[in-house]
Amino acid sequence: MDWMGIINAHVMWKLRLQKLLDGTSEEKLDPAVIGLDNRCALGQWIYGDGQNYREAETFEEVRLMHADFHRYAAEVVSLHMAGKADEAKELLNGNYAKLSERLKRRILGLSQQVKS
Repeated sequence: MDWMGIINAHVMWKLRLQKLLDGTSEEKLDPAVIGLDNRCALGQWIYGDGQNYREAETFEEVRLMHADFHRYAAEVVSLHMAGKADEAKELLNGNYAKLSERLKRRILGLSQQVKS
């Protein structure tokens, strides 16, 4: 499992969302797809092979935080699409950013538990 790759992919989401809000993104972001927490590599692991580690100390916390991460990212896109730029920026730089940092640390912790 490429834990650093997983962390990096989630870190890159902030850049992708910032580009959307800045008007420099060429991506078509669909909030219905972004909100799904089982499509990325971490989500596939959580709902697949990761089930073998669901008793690990931080597994459930990571699962819940990861779901919220995707929900917040989808909400940023939805707000942007609804013309609510200020609300989208506030969410991105507020709750989304805080959760993203916490999730990064928890993923690192989980990776250590899984490797043990």
